[in-house]
Amino acid sequence: MTQTLPPPPRFMFVHVNKRCNLRCQHCDFWMLDDKDKPNYLTWEHKRAILAEFAALNPAGAIVICGGESMLDLEDYFAITTACKELGLKSLSVVNGTRIRTAQMADRMILEGPDEVSVSLNSHRAELHDETRGVKGSFKKATGALRLLVEARKRHPERGNRIYAMGLIFDRNYRELDGFYDLVLNDIGADKLKLNFIQPSFGHGGVDRFFADNHDIDPDEIGRQIAACNAKYKLNLSPVWARQVQMYFRSLQASTKTEKGWGDDTGTKEHICNSYERNIMVDHYGMARLCFSPRFPGAQLRSPGDLTRFWNGAEFIRAQMRTCNAYCGISHSVRRQTSTVQPGGETMPDIGFASAHPMFSQAAMRDGWQWMKRAVGVR
Repeated sequence: MTQTLPPPPRFMFVHVNKRCNLRCQHCDFWMLDDKDKPNYLTWEHKRAILAEFAALNPAGAIVICGGESMLDLEDYFAITTACKELGLKSLSVVNGTRIRTAQMADRMILEGPDEVSVSLNSHRAELHDETRGVKGSFKKATGALRLLVEARKRHPERGNRIYAMGLIFDRNYRELDGFYDLVLNDIGADKLKLNFIQPSFGHGGVDRFFADNHDIDPDEIGRQIAACNAKYKLNLSPVWARQVQMYFRSLQASTKTEKGWGDDTGTKEHICNSYERNIMVDHYGMARLCFSPRFPGAQLRSPGDLTRFWNGAEFIRAQMRTCNAYCGISHSVRRQTSTVQPGGETMPDIGFASAHPMFSQAAMRDGWQWMKRAVGVR
């Protein structure tokens, strides 16, 4: 049986650190640290993986992940600089606390990612600060956005995209109009991306934030999205809007939300396609097709391992096609983009050139053989 080669990956997620300077209720990175940093990938190894990804897809993009990735500025800008040298786009979501001056904003525009999103939980300062766990974090997040917008005006030739990444949950979903107004009209950012509440990042045991804040009326969120789409001319996808409603109907059907990621109820429909476009590489060089350890991963030790993993991962994709975990609603993994004509956050598809040596049938066979040896459920 002839194996069909997969199209090249579009995004590779690369981790910088595990710690954070906020205390978000929906995330546990602030409880972690980087004491085991000596075990992380060396920069030389990480740079080699970036180069191999560029060979797989010259039009691809690197997503810089934390913790709060800007707590390690040398590592952060090393990645963005390498991406520019390799011809790759780079994307990043930050909390804004390290972008406090015009000088840092200028550096972000000139040396930083092509697209930067600042996390924002509400247009109301008190709600953002409460859920982020640090008083004054709203002022820092919105201040960072304003500084970035002003810096881009000083360097219009760069063409960077500046977004706010909004967390939508039960206490702010009826206030989307005010949220959009702040981000688009007051601050002047390019977009408010909506990420909907899901089980808390890294959480184990009882997940109180998810259990206590997921109760969103599917019909009302649909009305809110439709009204904002019309008012702000957002060009939102009706398929995406319907999937958002489906997601919250799925949550309504669950009686186990306090279990967080342990809630196996899942969504009523399969809406993820991370396995078709993403590679996640953690601090230690473990590559996966999503963030979850539920599916097998492979350690990237030698040149060519990234390519072999991607080309030989069809049996993992087969498993993932039946996964309806709640993370499918996440911006980074969902199949359906929020806009009818995707903006800067979605890199263009490239034609699949089977003649490329990376995608030869011999490479595919080599990938499958390597996967049999190298991939284990870890």
